[in-house]
Amino acid sequence: MTRIFDISVPVVNGGVVYPGNPEIRIEPHSELSRGASSNLSRIAFGSHTGTHVDAPKHFFDDGAGVDSIALEVLMGAAVLVSFGDDIMSVGAAELKLHELEGHTRVLIKTRNSQLWNDPAQPFTRDIVAVNVSAARWCVDHGIRLIGVDYLTIEPQGPEKAGYPTHHTLLGAGVVIIEGLDLRGITAGSYELICAPLKIAGGDGGPARVFLLER
Repeated sequence: MTRIFDISVPVVNGGVVYPGNPEIRIEPHSELSRGASSNLSRIAFGSHTGTHVDAPKHFFDDGAGVDSIALEVLMGAAVLVSFGDDIMSVGAAELKLHELEGHTRVLIKTRNSQLWNDPAQPFTRDIVAVNVSAARWCVDHGIRLIGVDYLTIEPQGPEKAGYPTHHTLLGAGVVIIEGLDLRGITAGSYELICAPLKIAGGDGGPARVFLLER
């Protein structure tokens, strides 16, 4: 029997966003209770809201848009690796602790996942991020997609300058999924289904993401 896990976070009016990103606004446009023929909402948010995909165009003007990411990259076998609360940053050394040879899609679970316990918690820079050494390791070992359990993959300290993790991954065509909800998901092998909005030429797009365990 196949088990299906929805690892997307809800898009909530006024929900948490990365600093400087547009706020999430969801409001009624028409309402049955006010005599309209149907309920219809007006929605406004940034392209990197909630669970979302970063396309190369996010950091490269001539990079591929989210609508042109190959579907075979967004769907297929994936491995989820989990790190304990003592891990402060995921680098190449940490990735080498896991059997990742032959895998092309890697999802990383850290203490960040617990931040989704409180939907009202504002953005925090106290996260476990993926540093540039891990990004280079992924590129060198044929990783085509990497997913993380908070709104950014990038370290939030001084090493953030120039966004080296994003540049290394996206510059090599590696797809990034940010904002995964991996609470309750154990390490192991899964089938990944990631469906970002098909925004023409988009630098990114919110996505519904599932894991299938067979």
